[in-house]
Amino acid sequence: MEENLEHSDWMKGIKETGFTVPSGYFDDLNTGIKARISAERLRNVVQETGYDVPDGYFEKLHTTILTKTTSQSVSDTKPKVVRLWRSNILKYASAACFLIVAGAGIYFNYNQPATINGIGYTDAAAEQMLFDIDEEVIIEHIEANYRDEQKPTATEEALENYILNNYSQNDLTGNL
Repeated sequence: MEENLEHSDWMKGIKETGFTVPSGYFDDLNTGIKARISAERLRNVVQETGYDVPDGYFEKLHTTILTKTTSQSVSDTKPKVVRLWRSNILKYASAACFLIVAGAGIYFNYNQPATINGIGYTDAAAEQMLFDIDEEVIIEHIEANYRDEQKPTATEEALENYILNNYSQNDLTGNL
């Protein structure tokens, strides 16, 4: 019974596989096949003609190189001498230019104060020394200086009189 099923009945039982043909596949198929055929023909032509090396090329190569490089003797060729300084004037002119440029550089550099990133060398050294000092040493130094000073003692009445005599009511209310 299963053998007598028609094609449409058989297709109903199969789920879709998810494969689809890209759009324009059959339009481009003819062009692709022709391109493959022409590429294959081109390969065959290259294989038939190919590139050949003349007979005995590698055996003669060493001797031809030696004859071309050693055929000229040392006495036949004279070395070409090119003078860098054709005249003494050119020597002295270039030396004078060098001295002028070096002198200008030294002059302008000497007149500028020495700086590191816009800070003078002495300021930079002092700043570095401050970073090298431990915080505890700074705190002890400040506390020692304040211990030596005599703190004035004032009564509340003297402070009150001072404030009233030296400040107006507007100053006092504005600073609260």
